[in-house]
Amino acid sequence: MRPLLLATALWALCLVLAATAGAARRGGGGDPAGPVPDPLAWTAYGGDTQLTGFSDTSAVSPADARTFGVEWAAQLDGGVVASPLVYAGRVYVATEAGSVYALDLVTGALLWKRTLGTQVPDGDCGSYGISGTGAIDTKRGLLYVISADGRLQALRLDDGTTAPGWPLTLTTRPEVEYDWGGLQIVGDHLYVPFASYCDNVDDQGNAGDGRVVAVDLDGPAVDAVFDTVPGPDNLGGVWGFGGISAEPDGSAIYTAVGNSWVTDPVTGELFDAAGYGDSVVRLTTGLVPVSSDRPATIPTAGDYDFGAAPVLFQPDGCPPLAAANNKDGLLYVWNRDDLAAGPILAEGIGTVSAPFVGAPSWSPRRQMLFDGSAAIVRNGTNLGDGVTAYTVGADCTFDRVWSTVTGIGTQPPPLVLGDVLFADGGYAGGYKALDATTGAVLFSFETKAATFAGPAAAGNLVLTADFDGVVRAFGPSYLGAGSTTVLSYP
Repeated sequence: MRPLLLATALWALCLVLAATAGAARRGGGGDPAGPVPDPLAWTAYGGDTQLTGFSDTSAVSPADARTFGVEWAAQLDGGVVASPLVYAGRVYVATEAGSVYALDLVTGALLWKRTLGTQVPDGDCGSYGISGTGAIDTKRGLLYVISADGRLQALRLDDGTTAPGWPLTLTTRPEVEYDWGGLQIVGDHLYVPFASYCDNVDDQGNAGDGRVVAVDLDGPAVDAVFDTVPGPDNLGGVWGFGGISAEPDGSAIYTAVGNSWVTDPVTGELFDAAGYGDSVVRLTTGLVPVSSDRPATIPTAGDYDFGAAPVLFQPDGCPPLAAANNKDGLLYVWNRDDLAAGPILAEGIGTVSAPFVGAPSWSPRRQMLFDGSAAIVRNGTNLGDGVTAYTVGADCTFDRVWSTVTGIGTQPPPLVLGDVLFADGGYAGGYKALDATTGAVLFSFETKAATFAGPAAAGNLVLTADFDGVVRAFGPSYLGAGSTTVLSYP
């Protein structure tokens, strides 16, 4: 064990324990003493508002990743799609049974649980609880989640009780309008994406209405709405894992939109590209569109969504860029200062076994882009789906350097930990740790269930959750792997 890494691990553990003790002293009413300084925090999907999936506190090396083990595991009451979140020595996880859990980061012990209910819409897609990743408000000491009844909940971090003035109803049609994408806080506003639930229609035959809602957290009140396809009940869902992304200085918001559901007046057929259907859009913080692009390669019919929120990144010597995946199987990259000029890269790497959704992750340390759910094809044979890595050259060109199978079908963006990636297996289940430079598999762990919840980082610790509702904390051997016993919290 290198001394630097050991020191990093001990430093991280001390911070976690100090933060946990501070949270316990504050009791159950928000955070009147102000935010806890926590460099290990992972407070929203993707780890930052650019959705990079990069942990700048991690120092995991390939050698460390080969020693990964389960520090603790906990069984919750339902499958998990939302990413775990971390703050002040606690892990927050929401389930498809409609429950929110707070667990101790070091031991996995249950600290509190709130059950907010489920929705059982018509159709073949089954029930749902909480699918969109919540957001932690360190300023106010609150966790925001969308419950299955379409209400925005604000739960106190310390005890899970509801804050005064909440919840806030954001849709009255939860049987057809659904939050899959993550919530994001930018300044004093929370941005909430809505999509349809399985393209269901309500009792009057009306579809869901895709949109992004801005909530003033000092209200609380809805402050602005971006209707992706003007007019009611015409899809245009915003359903990427990350919901929206934002400029590092909070000056602009980006999102990517699914297909519209509008009848073409000429052909009488459904038309996917009405309004901002199948487009990437830049908006003001007040949700006014200022630029957009719908690549010409995307068909105007046939369900070719952007099931993605753009990841924002800026390679050395390049303009600021944005990247997202489309169901047409292409990875698109734009100069985000000039979206309307069209993509500077359109690379066909999409999966052949499931829709190509999600977004890449970005490593500023390695100047590399890592795209999950990519189809890995060699000598004409599809080997499965996984991660494809790109380096960015001095002339801002992208070079594909490796591809590694990590599972089957839809997979969330990989987590970037130092010189290591941590990837979910999607429908195949399981997890893999990869060498970020070469793509070599360093660690593999099988699960009985699918793994769709994007992993989160707390220093050198990785938090995961699967569709059987098992939450696991993985870490290198020097963190001291714990018992194989699965704690059960029904």
